[in-house]
Amino acid sequence: MDGRPAGNRVDVRPSRDDRCAECGDVVADAWVLYAQKPEDPQSLISHFGGIIKAGPVEPKQARPKRTARAFRYPEDLDVFFHSWCAPRVELPEKLQKEIAEILADGIFAAYEKAVGKWAKVGQMLDTVAIPPRCQATVASAEGRRVFTMTRPEWGRLRVHEGKLVEIELERVPSGSLEESSSVIARLAAECLVDARRIEVWRYNAKDKPTPYRNVHEYLVLQNLARRLNVPMFAERVSTQDSPQLRKHLREHVFIVKEQPDKGRWEPKAQALERIVFLST
Repeated sequence: MDGRPAGNRVDVRPSRDDRCAECGDVVADAWVLYAQKPEDPQSLISHFGGIIKAGPVEPKQARPKRTARAFRYPEDLDVFFHSWCAPRVELPEKLQKEIAEILADGIFAAYEKAVGKWAKVGQMLDTVAIPPRCQATVASAEGRRVFTMTRPEWGRLRVHEGKLVEIELERVPSGSLEESSSVIARLAAECLVDARRIEVWRYNAKDKPTPYRNVHEYLVLQNLARRLNVPMFAERVSTQDSPQLRKHLREHVFIVKEQPDKGRWEPKAQALERIVFLST
């Protein structure tokens, strides 16, 4: 194949030898191709492909950061691009406005739903006497907080969703297996698309929970020993794949902050935090 689709087939795919028209590297499985509609030459069809893995997840590959250039006609028609190299296609102004309105309506609806959900939590906080207490370790992995709990401890915590709970925190020792596991969990958070999401508010009697201001999203990762290609993740964090590492990944639940903290944050050796969490 010379990088052009055969006829008008929708199921066109690059061959092993096809290269990206932008960077020149082999296209492989993550690709984009732009073609004209035969019945409407003024319209573009975007074909794309990707990898769907049934086996253990592998770390994301490091890809060059590129600023997508504008689509060029006709040079960019019927040639393959990596999905991260594909040129940018400007949508008609009318369509852009319609999409913007749909997004705005969705954002507003989500905000109203979150406000109502957290308002109910705020009403319950004044009735709490002695909150239940759980234990966890905490580490900072490339700017993200990573909390680690045993599976039984997570089971005890999750039954108190929407209620005030206390968590005794202990900092993960530097250079330990636990620290390597925290970094692996942080990497896994970028790859696992089906991870459970929760919203967490750190209790402050003077500062009620407010969506998008002091409520933060976390990903809850479980069964990492089964879900990850452990040797590849271990190599990525410069540690050794071992029975001890797999046992730790299997027996613990990792709660990873979805967005990095602003500025440098390091956990204290020991701390006690009061939080409320809700599923998103």
